[in-house]
Amino acid sequence: MQQVDRSEDFTPNQNKTQVRNSGSTFNNIKTTVAETLHSAAEAIRQKTGQNNAAAGRAGQASDLLNTAADYVRDIEPAQIKSDLQKQVRSNPGRSLLIASAAGLALGMLLRRR
Repeated sequence: MQQVDRSEDFTPNQNKTQVRNSGSTFNNIKTTVAETLHSAAEAIRQKTGQNNAAAGRAGQASDLLNTAADYVRDIEPAQIKSDLQKQVRSNPGRSLLIASAAGLALGMLLRRR
């Protein structure tokens, strides 16, 4: 039986390329989400008039969407991981409830299909 040397299949350059490609995919998703949030904020501002009480609330909602868009655009994967770990460690009960509710909702959605 002949042995095959496959060490060249796993070169560091290939691993770096894979990481870079996954990073660019993540960046593309971040950019798309951020642009969508900015578009939604702008649409809210344009739909509401300047003279009514709803305009104040719509302005607040628009500002929150713009803040969320900036956060999404600036966040890095390592920061997301550390923020989640910190949140779970400081509030384990709440984190467990949120994870349970998300799992239940996802299960209900998948069951209906």
